[in-house]
Amino acid sequence: MNAKDKKRLLFGIISVIFFNFILILTSIISGINKGNLMLRFGEHQTVTLFSGLFLGFTAMTSLFIYFLKRQAGLKSERYAFWMFSAIGFIYLCLDEYFMAHEGIDNWVGSWFGKDVTYLNLDNLVIAFYGLVALYVCYHLRRAVLSHKVMWPCLGLGGFCLAGTVVFHSFEKINIIFEVVGESFKIVGVTFFFLAYFLVLLASLDRLTIIQTRPAE
Repeated sequence: MNAKDKKRLLFGIISVIFFNFILILTSIISGINKGNLMLRFGEHQTVTLFSGLFLGFTAMTSLFIYFLKRQAGLKSERYAFWMFSAIGFIYLCLDEYFMAHEGIDNWVGSWFGKDVTYLNLDNLVIAFYGLVALYVCYHLRRAVLSHKVMWPCLGLGGFCLAGTVVFHSFEKINIIFEVVGESFKIVGVTFFFLAYFLVLLASLDRLTIIQTRPAE
């Protein structure tokens, strides 16, 4: 990681923290004023819309990286990761807007002819998504290992994803747990976007250097 990458990483982390602080704080205040703490964290509300938006941005960013890597003539193991990432984030974006994972518990319950929504299986679905992401990262790890600038953001995003799973497990106990879980989710999503955006900038830097290098 060069000096430019470090500066971008630091500025990006500060920006993500500031953005989420303002978003979460204003959402909580608005919810309290309206008499519903979860109001702005609910489906099709402010926080969820931003979450879906950043997932979409991450998908597009990953797709751009894929095309850059492929045009650079790298082996498929170096650029396949970015295509899989783009597909995954597109799915998550659609999932966020159309509430696909919220209905999976009903689908599972239909296997047994029962309503299992009271079991709150949404957190297990999110955990499953995380495990799939870990598998892809490990299987195509050469792409991830070649970009150290994204490691801290992926780690922070993964930590927030774990926080989402944990706090969603207790959301039936108190609404505060649900708010915290949704807060972890938006923070994690923005860190994932930052990770991919930093890789895109680094990839463009490398492309510029190659194009401006004098022919021997």
